[in-house]
Amino acid sequence: MLVGVRIFIALVFFVIGLSFLATTGALVYEFWDTDWLALATFYSHLFVFFPIFGIVTLVGFYAPACAFLDMYWRHVPLGRLRFVVGFLTVALLSFIIAQQMRAGPERSVFEVKPEVLAADKGEPAGCADQAICQRMPVLAAVKNVRRVSQSRIGLSDLARNCTPDPLKGAGTGSLEQPRYCFASTPLPAGEGQASKLRLSTDAECCRAQKQLVSAVNAMYDDPARRSLTGLVHNWTLPFKVFFMLMLLTISFMLAFRRRSLEHHYGPYLDGIERGVLIGAAAMVIFPIMTHAFLQSAALLYGAGPIGGFRASAPLFSLAFGAWALLLLFYFYGRRDKEIQGLARIGGVIGGAVAIVKYEQIIDFLVRLIGSGAGYVSLTVLTLIAVVAILVLVRKTTREAARAPRDAAL
Repeated sequence: MLVGVRIFIALVFFVIGLSFLATTGALVYEFWDTDWLALATFYSHLFVFFPIFGIVTLVGFYAPACAFLDMYWRHVPLGRLRFVVGFLTVALLSFIIAQQMRAGPERSVFEVKPEVLAADKGEPAGCADQAICQRMPVLAAVKNVRRVSQSRIGLSDLARNCTPDPLKGAGTGSLEQPRYCFASTPLPAGEGQASKLRLSTDAECCRAQKQLVSAVNAMYDDPARRSLTGLVHNWTLPFKVFFMLMLLTISFMLAFRRRSLEHHYGPYLDGIERGVLIGAAAMVIFPIMTHAFLQSAALLYGAGPIGGFRASAPLFSLAFGAWALLLLFYFYGRRDKEIQGLARIGGVIGGAVAIVKYEQIIDFLVRLIGSGAGYVSLTVLTLIAVVAILVLVRKTTREAARAPRDAAL
């Protein structure tokens, strides 16, 4: 492969990786004294996934990305023009998609300065010391989600659908089971005080959720109250979208040009396939963390989003599910046939279990890698990521030493 190709991919991946670290770094720096971990785990798909598994994916896809660019630069007709046009198209799409995601009607809690959140006393002011609020203090509501997530497996049964299907009749009030509402009800300090909780109907909780969303939006509307973390997030979101579109593009193009890949990059093929598979395995965590976030967000904002990331999240999950299947059937082709068959059977069985037990799996993962995650689980995730990176780097270095010497340009 061309040395210039390796340098270009390394620079692009370095910038993307830096954007991953910058967002989480800004959150830790700015919210250090305001329970940054509660916000990081609530938005785990953003602040936990990218600096851990996103970087693993970048390392895994380094060799495939180099092969992709080198192939188009040297072996594909009009490849250089195609690559430049494709690169600019993906970059433009990334910016447009990021703009659409930022244009949602719900502002994120981390987009407001920590001192502003700390000063919020709810509605009416000081209601968190009483039995019920019209609207809980925003930061206290987020912390309550974390407390319940750490003590209870499953939060989906506590979510409220505030945008019911107009084609379905509403149930009568006498049949509705009141439940705890995170947007309006303080949690008691003691474990034995649960009997003192005031439970709410769906209508009451939905009103509180709307007030909470309006309160966060009102805080954000004042530019002086916007956080550094939110600003960094807005700057770096196009890089994250570009990262995902890039993975899809590289995978599809390498699969489409499989024969050319085997012909021109035989000595590198093991490393390319290994990187793709490990990167894909890391990316499987993203839709899981996304659904964990959606479940947690539904407790404060209500189910049935009308825009922004929450509305587009199912599309991301579908896209990456199809992407994972593509990698399984195309990039596992050269492996041992028996292992290949077992892997495919395992994938089908795993997919069937995930469909049947979908809610239970998400309930458990909210506790493990979502809003209920603690230092132990985050440390374990980080160690897994470090081991994966070391394996990739070690094997890639050995294979590079045995491969033909790269051309300079």
